[in-house]
Amino acid sequence: MKQEGANRQIAADAFHWDNLSQLRPADVCNRTDALYHPTGEGYILPVYHLRYLITPKTRKIVRVEWNDQTVVEKLHPFFVLMVLVYLTGAKEIKPENRWVSEKDLKGGSNFFQGPHSLQVRELEVLYGKDPEAFLKAGRKLGGTEMDHGNKAFALNVFPRIPLAYLLWEGNEEFPPKIRVLFDSTIQSHLPLDAIWCMVAETSRRLAEQTAL
Repeated sequence: MKQEGANRQIAADAFHWDNLSQLRPADVCNRTDALYHPTGEGYILPVYHLRYLITPKTRKIVRVEWNDQTVVEKLHPFFVLMVLVYLTGAKEIKPENRWVSEKDLKGGSNFFQGPHSLQVRELEVLYGKDPEAFLKAGRKLGGTEMDHGNKAFALNVFPRIPLAYLLWEGNEEFPPKIRVLFDSTIQSHLPLDAIWCMVAETSRRLAEQTAL
């Protein structure tokens, strides 16, 4: 089963790389707010608070510092997929700054259940009794504090896709609770499965901050 899943991932990535290689750079940049890098024959795309160079010809994604030095980073398959889907499918639509839950998305109530539930459980365990650490983790990904719950922050995953994480601290009666909110335009840019991958990758990166 694991090999079958890996094969599906490879096929999906190949499909999106093929699509990206056939698109006009000007169109990609207008839709996504990426910048074309003529020397590298690829796109510079802000993801979280970092910059990545995506090159369709070599089918590689590398992190680039502000001095243009590349950084070796092992990228999770979810990250690769969400970047490719964003570059190939995002629309020239700015955020409306209106937050909605996964249940407000078309098809979301049915999709985000069971194995497709938004991945926040690990964060609830890590940060449920430490809201300040939760906020600190969000800030490390470029997040800014919001006035919701006990602690909350919003961050830009992509230039056109903000994401919000809200924490209610646990107590003797209730366990800690984390919710994820989306801008109302999210489905203009990503399908439900890519939204799930984006949340899983964001939660994974937030959890990693405890080790830094």
